[in-house]
Amino acid sequence: MPGAEMTGVLSLIETLDDIKDRWGVGTVSWEIGTNVEYAVYVAFGTSRMAARPYLRPALEEAARKLDVFAAQANSLEALVRDIALYVEKRAKGILTEKDAVDTGNLRGSVEARPAKGGASIASASFSA
Repeated sequence: MPGAEMTGVLSLIETLDDIKDRWGVGTVSWEIGTNVEYAVYVAFGTSRMAARPYLRPALEEAARKLDVFAAQANSLEALVRDIALYVEKRAKGILTEKDAVDTGNLRGSVEARPAKGGASIASASFSA
């Protein structure tokens, strides 16, 4: 696409190919989310409150570090777990940094766990 910047795409493809070569193809799923009802309003904002996204930026940070996570992991399971736990920690940090409208309830409820098919109010999930 004209004007689109593809920075990092080749590196990402190479990292994904390396992961496939080392561990093959499989499915490992973790969920990162919260069951706090107002989480979606904090993340996306309302007509009276600006958005303070916390999960998406944490996921984007983790994606930029995929090659680092892949180099440190010894299995696909460890890779996905390490990324999920990183996203949980960063989402909590982002909530603190953004001074989100929160008494600590939302921040404390952000959790990464192996996926079991349940739904959260606000969540991000990955499979590899």
